[in-house]
Amino acid sequence: MKNSLFALCLALFLTSCASVRVTHTDIASGAVNPKAIYLRPFDVSDCTFVGRHHSGGEVAIRKSLAPAEFTELLKEELEKMAPALVLKNGDTPTSGWLVTGSLDLVDAGRPGTRVGPFDMFGDGASHIKIHVKIIDLDAKSTAVTDEKDAKDGASTTAVKTSKGVVIYEFDVAGGSHFMGKFGSVTSAGIGYAPTFDYRNAAERIYEALTIDEFKFGLRDGPAISR
Repeated sequence: MKNSLFALCLALFLTSCASVRVTHTDIASGAVNPKAIYLRPFDVSDCTFVGRHHSGGEVAIRKSLAPAEFTELLKEELEKMAPALVLKNGDTPTSGWLVTGSLDLVDAGRPGTRVGPFDMFGDGASHIKIHVKIIDLDAKSTAVTDEKDAKDGASTTAVKTSKGVVIYEFDVAGGSHFMGKFGSVTSAGIGYAPTFDYRNAAERIYEALTIDEFKFGLRDGPAISR
């Protein structure tokens, strides 16, 4: 009985560790309540795309589809905050939040390795790194510069106002970790891991931008602990 319980606990541990977290933040303004959210497909031009992506010949296809796949999943999460739309080429929103960024690493790992005993050390694990930038298109920024007149060399002060201010900029990273060969609702097991990593990353980004995302502070009635 004890051995069975130990095996069950170990199995749960190995199949529940896939996660993504915020690893670094450059800008955090505290902005909330966007009127609308627009997303540009994330850039993959400098993305390191490695691991087992079905086959060696399919890597380029998976990489080309990654921006659309991830950005659509992120839209599904962020539309819990406000109406959200993935922009097409040529679309230029003028109000609301604009979400942009880049996929910096998509490592699919090695599904075959997850079957073996060494996966308890994460040898076949997947990894993902994403940079996120959010711009408030309704805000204005002002820059003051000193300029010299071309004729007499006199110095003048120029004030330039531009629309759009970066309100959040941060990195998220994670992966499948010790998923085991059977996987879970957050990990692929011996399947294709990036799809799960994209979803986990999208959920983490939404949670990072949301106040009390799990409604831990919600009560059915007044209750004060003494």
